[in-house]
Amino acid sequence: MERIGEYLVVRMLGEGGMGKVYEAEERLSKRKVALKVLRPELTKSEDGRRLFLNEMQILAHLEHPNVVRSLASFEADDQLVMVLEYLKGKTLREELNARGKLPWNEAVEIIAKMAGGLEVAHAQEPPIIHRDLKPENVMLTEGDAGAPAGLKVMDFGIAKVLAAAHATNTQSIGTLQYMSPEQIDARTIDARSDLYSLGLIFYELLAGKPPFSSASPRELLNMQCTASPAELDDDMRRGLPRGVENLLFQLLEKNPDARPESAAAIVEALSPFLSASTGDKRVTTGHGRKAKTETATETEASADDETEEEEQTAKPGVRSGDTLHSTPKPKPKKKVAPRPNDTVALVEKATIERELSTGRALVLIAGLSILAGVATYMVRAHARRSADSSAVVTATAETTTSTDTTGAR
Repeated sequence: MERIGEYLVVRMLGEGGMGKVYEAEERLSKRKVALKVLRPELTKSEDGRRLFLNEMQILAHLEHPNVVRSLASFEADDQLVMVLEYLKGKTLREELNARGKLPWNEAVEIIAKMAGGLEVAHAQEPPIIHRDLKPENVMLTEGDAGAPAGLKVMDFGIAKVLAAAHATNTQSIGTLQYMSPEQIDARTIDARSDLYSLGLIFYELLAGKPPFSSASPRELLNMQCTASPAELDDDMRRGLPRGVENLLFQLLEKNPDARPESAAAIVEALSPFLSASTGDKRVTTGHGRKAKTETATETEASADDETEEEEQTAKPGVRSGDTLHSTPKPKPKKKVAPRPNDTVALVEKATIERELSTGRALVLIAGLSILAGVATYMVRAHARRSADSSAVVTATAETTTSTDTTGAR
């Protein structure tokens, strides 16, 4: 069995632009780990080796459920090696290749988790900027023994090491598709560069393709720096909350100052839209904040109501949650509350409630107006009758007086 340092290699897991990745076992503890043996170019530069070891020491102290843990780093036989926690699962790139675009609520959950990991990395002193966010560097993990699936952002700091080793000309087209304009222009970059890359990934999750694509690296770089992303088509926008769409295009602003100010701001903006389909598990983002989610018990309790709603709307051309409904059955029905993430249904419910309240108010006003009119009519009629009676009495009195006077004569 091949040996690298104090680790016994079990098998090669993959090979990419950064180097080779192996499944390995720590010789003494028998702990399963992943070894990333970086490209030989890095060993040719003293600055590259020094920066690599420095970056890995910083990452060893970076703890977050959405960031792959760096357990150790060392140099052996002229090879730079990262020891990482072993993950079971697949990359986000593999998920996109298999499924194409994802439902907006799944995309929101992925981006929120990525932003949570970025928030903690960017909060380090000095800030840790990823510089190479892309679907290939995001792992969708499988849970053990019924544990929920998760997400891990990988390869923090590697692009910085490559740049120091004068290897930037080896960047692939896939990487260029996720670079920020300021990074392309070799300007000073900060955490907002990662946010632009996050926006590019977000767009691809929703549309099934990157916003900018070209076989020519020069044209692709020009598009990243100057072109506006295409609007989402009607099919992509169906059911997509306006707040999510606005955030997406804010992330893709060419000017860093026009983007959200931080990964924490992204986490905050997406929190209301996070999926509750994960039961009573909370999506942890940032510094331990918990997004509002629905518990498994609440989800089960509403399942019967949702089924009844779907049966009532089961006719051609009408989906559950639309405003059109089939004729209700005579039997009493339970009121169906809109699902937490069904923004359209929530708006429609609020509108209906406002319309009902307005209708009741109009009926009340009309009733009061009619009563006031009837009362006014009755008062005036009584007044007229009183006046007529007085006139008759007066006339009679005058006639009597006239008769008496005539008799006296």
